Amino acid sequence: MTVSHRRRSNGEGSIYPAADGRLRGAILITNPLTGEQLRRYVSGRSRADVVRKLDALRNDAASGNYANGETTRDYLARWLVAVKPRLRPSTYLESVRHVESYFGPAIGSIPLSRLTPADVERAMAGLLARGYSPQTVQHARSTLRRALHDAERHGLLIRNVAALARPPRAQRREMRPLTAAEVRTLLDSTAAEPMGPLFEVAVGTGLRLGELLGLRWTDIGDKALTVRRSLARADGGGWAMAEPKTARSRRTVMLPAIAVDGLRRQRERQDADRSAASTAWQDRGGLVFTDAVGRHLHPTAVSHAFRLAADRLGLTGVRLHDLRHTAATLMLGAGVPLKVVSEALGHSSIGITADVYAHVTPELRREAADAMDRALNDA
Repeated sequence: MTVSHRRRSNGEGSIYPAADGRLRGAILITNPLTGEQLRRYVSGRSRADVVRKLDALRNDAASGNYANGETTRDYLARWLVAVKPRLRPSTYLESVRHVESYFGPAIGSIPLSRLTPADVERAMAGLLARGYSPQTVQHARSTLRRALHDAERHGLLIRNVAALARPPRAQRREMRPLTAAEVRTLLDSTAAEPMGPLFEVAVGTGLRLGELLGLRWTDIGDKALTVRRSLARADGGGWAMAEPKTARSRRTVMLPAIAVDGLRRQRERQDADRSAASTAWQDRGGLVFTDAVGRHLHPTAVSHAFRLAADRLGLTGVRLHDLRHTAATLMLGAGVPLKVVSEALGHSSIGITADVYAHVTPELRREAADAMDRALNDA
């Protein structure tokens, strides 16, 4: 890259090449109230891009919008306000927890411009020492990384120190998919219980719990269902219907016989509940899974009911979410292509599916080799 080293006038800032091939720009911003000076940085792929960003910083400073040595806590508080309209309520609430309870106490008092990767690493080490899992700490780091990316984009930082900080090694929680025999035992034993139909649909479709609780009867067809919404955390700590987790989560899922049977029995159960409740029936949206008076089911109540059933049957270490893993493992074991399984689960990419179910892959490779042997021997 050829870079012009023409000096800019005083106050216009300086431009220089960076090691990553991009151009960096630096400018001194003066607080007219205190006289304090703070160097701000920008980056770009061309000189014109850097000049434009430096001029924007200078204009912002002239209008009073300048960095004045604010603390990391103050910046993160401003960031939460700015990103709230762009986040799902559940994601926003999680971000608030990460900022206010996790990183705020640890690094909040440090001036944003002086924050280092070592500061972030010490904060993460402190969270681990308090008993948080590596995966939880990684999720918190992701929130901080997004916040500091915006700070870098706005010229408040020259680098994203959260991205540079080394994350803790996250050990994936062992999944415990049920065998076909265990699935049959579970469904037979819970057939007469209120949650039985939901367990059937969960195993048959691999839907997330929030997606199951967001289903409406208008989403159900003869041979498929469509995921259009999900029950998720809302502002104030309650629950509300929201957009699915990702764009790929909006999907159509084909219904096997086990799911069709579960939906049929749920319809019969719900019709009986509605008749018994009479005018006390509360559901007006046509939800598939409701309680005895038509209210949406609470996720913790569903998880608790599953835990009781699993403990009663001696299915140790099995969580409700493992029914989703069970659906995927059974599909993969039956020879369903990985891409089809990924689409059914609503994963954002096939790579996620391959990573999560890597333990199944060796068995499938062995089955593929055996199938080839059989085909050649029969020829």
